[in-house]
Amino acid sequence: MSFDPIQTTSAPNPSPPPAANPIATNISYKERVHYYKEALKPNVIDISIIQHLAEQGIPESHGLRSLYWKILLRYLPLDRTKWDSYLEKSRDGYKGFVDELMINPYQHEQKPQAESDHPLSVSHDSKWNEYFKDQNILVDIEKDVRRTFPSLHFFNHQQEEGKTIHYEALRRILFIYAKLNPGIRYVQGMNEILGPIYYIFAIDPDENYKVHAEADAFYCFTNLMSEIRDNFCKSLDKSDSGIIMNIKKLNRILKEKDRELWDDLEEKKLNPQFYSFRWITLLLSQEFELPDVLRLWDSLFSDPSRFDFLYYFCCSMLICVRDQLLSFTFADSLKLLQSYPTHIDFHTIYATALSLKNGTFKLNSANVLESGQSYIRFFNPFSLGNYGSSSSNTNSPPPTSINTSSPSPSTSSPNTNVYKTTDNPVLLQNSNNVNNNNNNNNSPNLNNVNTSNEQSSSSSSSSSTPPLIKGFFAKYFDSNGNAK
Repeated sequence: MSFDPIQTTSAPNPSPPPAANPIATNISYKERVHYYKEALKPNVIDISIIQHLAEQGIPESHGLRSLYWKILLRYLPLDRTKWDSYLEKSRDGYKGFVDELMINPYQHEQKPQAESDHPLSVSHDSKWNEYFKDQNILVDIEKDVRRTFPSLHFFNHQQEEGKTIHYEALRRILFIYAKLNPGIRYVQGMNEILGPIYYIFAIDPDENYKVHAEADAFYCFTNLMSEIRDNFCKSLDKSDSGIIMNIKKLNRILKEKDRELWDDLEEKKLNPQFYSFRWITLLLSQEFELPDVLRLWDSLFSDPSRFDFLYYFCCSMLICVRDQLLSFTFADSLKLLQSYPTHIDFHTIYATALSLKNGTFKLNSANVLESGQSYIRFFNPFSLGNYGSSSSNTNSPPPTSINTSSPSPSTSSPNTNVYKTTDNPVLLQNSNNVNNNNNNNNSPNLNNVNTSNEQSSSSSSSSSTPPLIKGFFAKYFDSNGNAK
């Protein structure tokens, strides 16, 4: 059985880039989805392209985020020909973990060797003894799982609160992780890291992926935890990889970018641990609505220097409320940061974070929310960003038109995404915005896009001028933006 929703195509030898044409500035939603799907078609995927596109925000279409995250979290290999066998082996392995570690001593009572085993046994090989020890872990997991997105219909629509099949999957994943990692076991907050990953995999439109969401989420969660587990380990708090050192990174960035605000917080003795411990440990999963968290994690997972962008984003959160912080007392400032205001547009924070990272940030004391808003409204999937060669960046032509107007605020849903071109950060209406695509039903159908070259070609030719294909993109895309 194939688990591959994207048709595999073999790439011939790279052809030279086509003659220079002005890059089209009017990229539609359908075209944007097309580019993200085309990047998955080569037999051997170029991780640089995946990182670059993911950084710009993965469209909510055709299970693209599910696939991109599996690649970025080093679960799926870059060689697509190995996907089916690798997934089958991994999922069988997870089933083995469940069967072996989810102990039910009642099932062992019928076995001959279980005659000496009983609920009061303290023997190390007693199934009853191990079962009661496991209950201590499950009690902690149970309490936290019930608090994972409690208002989200997806988790609670089937039965009573905290008792759905999705919560049961979260419990199993966290319990098995704790059993396989006795050095750290389960720590409060891990459920907040697992929740978004499982959610994305469980809503995958491809049934072959959706039915295995639990197993896939387990491996991606385990890989992610291997990178951030030191934040959850109290004994490592003061080590070079511990949470205290990471908080100091954030504090150094704030000191460099906004010395006035840093001095004010120091004078108030507002220790950054008081508010940023949760921010960094949980990757800001509790500070924003889920759609914004997913958009942020696209950038965090795609960062080659994993999670460096997180510290710039946290610094941006501080700068975006600097006026309040400078005028507030210690108590009011702490309350503000521990319950971050929802009226601050997520995409304004994101734009400011990009400018902080890129070195283009200029504090606008009159309106701090405009400090990072010098962006062009235009999406270029072929700009190399931080992932291409400098020679390719230098030769990239400028866009044909520029609009530097600020984005419209949006707090309820991510209607605006921030992106980055070769030389400039860019701002583009999100794939869900009607301005880009008045009828999302016109998007290519998953069942047809893999078998119809005409649809693929038409989706990229709707703009009046074909984009310029440069650098390593020329290996995979022709002048129309189609995979070779």
